Amino acid sequence: MSVLSRPQGSPERVWSLIAGLAALGGRANRETLEGLFNPGYVKAGVHLRTKEELAGDSLGAAVSLGLLETDRHDAWLDAAAMASDFDSFADQVHDRLTELESGHTDAVILEAYAWIFAESDRQRGLGWIYDWGRDEFADKANDALLGEDEEGRPMNTTKIVAWRRWLSFLGLGIPLPLPNVPDYPSPAARITRELERGRFAADGELSADKFLSLISERQPYLDRGRLYLQACQRIGHVPKSRMLSPLLSMALRDLHDDRTIQLRIRGDAADAVALSDDPAHPVQSFNLVAFRNSGPQS
Repeated sequence: MSVLSRPQGSPERVWSLIAGLAALGGRANRETLEGLFNPGYVKAGVHLRTKEELAGDSLGAAVSLGLLETDRHDAWLDAAAMASDFDSFADQVHDRLTELESGHTDAVILEAYAWIFAESDRQRGLGWIYDWGRDEFADKANDALLGEDEEGRPMNTTKIVAWRRWLSFLGLGIPLPLPNVPDYPSPAARITRELERGRFAADGELSADKFLSLISERQPYLDRGRLYLQACQRIGHVPKSRMLSPLLSMALRDLHDDRTIQLRIRGDAADAVALSDDPAHPVQSFNLVAFRNSGPQS
């Protein structure tokens, strides 16, 4: 089953499963794991358990992500699944998801995210994310996605909740402290993480085109990336070659404002890449990206 079809298999629970299994030597019988997840309680001399699906969903999500294997009796870790901490675990899951071929049941996690970027570019804004209810959002997403999972539809109202939870875990969404309001789908945290992992700052500065090429290779759901271009094609949208989508524009402006990067214009602006319109922000285009501690700040 797919990750999204296991709604109780949250990132935190899957990490607890992986860490617990590692502490047990990398292999354990399934009954032991289920007991760790849901030890239950005794009432009137009877041992009771609630939410029996907690262990099953977490185990199913971990198997779907290729983090462990199971048979009828035991579960054991993939040797490469031994992440050292929760942040490294997020990196590991992100890497695995970016490598999936279209048609894999878990490819929908990032393909649906790429669709948000493509749709934001087509509509030149983000208001539609908050205008559409959960049912309409799921229907629109299904129209833009290919394939199906064991439940027949890549997205539905239950899967949306799990999907947003996984995006937040990956650094691709920010939960808002408002009832019934979707998360803000910003990739800024994940971009920051990938800049660190890719040691981009060692280069001091990069041209805008080189920078965008590098981050879209590591994050193919961003503008110019493989999943983004696929999403644009599926919805019949042709993005402007020298203008970024509203979502990526906002993320880069946020990173500029907190000085993770600096977006600059140097020399002839003919090669500049335009950001989506935001009259209140001082940066409207850039042809150079400078990294923290790479020179005078502008």
